[in-house]
Amino acid sequence: MKEIVVALDWTPNTNHTGFYVAKAKGYYQANGLKVRILGANEEDYRGSYSEGGDGESYATPCGKVAAKTATFALNSPEGIIGWNSPPPGTNRPGLKAVAAVLQSQTSAIVTLSKSDIPRPAELDGKVYASYAARYESRIVQQMIKNDGGKGEFSEITPPMLGIWNTLVNGEANATWVFLGWE
Repeated sequence: MKEIVVALDWTPNTNHTGFYVAKAKGYYQANGLKVRILGANEEDYRGSYSEGGDGESYATPCGKVAAKTATFALNSPEGIIGWNSPPPGTNRPGLKAVAAVLQSQTSAIVTLSKSDIPRPAELDGKVYASYAARYESRIVQQMIKNDGGKGEFSEITPPMLGIWNTLVNGEANATWVFLGWE
């Protein structure tokens, strides 16, 4: 059996259903594959997606493929672009996108309904809870500017699996969420 590790981009959810159904029905095994599906809630992601870790390493699906601890990774289009256009002086292998799991984006930048922030321009001067994706703050900044704002906001980077709680607890005014489950 050939061992395969699929590093998910989040905790197991509806976007990953096909992987789990194929495993449960024995499709991988029937084709000589022993597949491990690695969710972002597992110990392997400690310190980036959840509390803990060593404070220095920041595990991502793409990083797991580059480190050869995963065979495939799920990531967003902007995530693969960010990986393949690293900051100057960064030495890491290029990765190739091989398939799209979804037909369209399933994420959005949100605020709580009680926040009285009805449009992006009103995020000026507010706190944005970030996933620390390379282009994320520039996307948010440009969105604010395109709506007539200055694009000036503070950014915090809590553990990813607790990012929604930063809004609920009043620590941030907006964040990027996955619409199917947050």
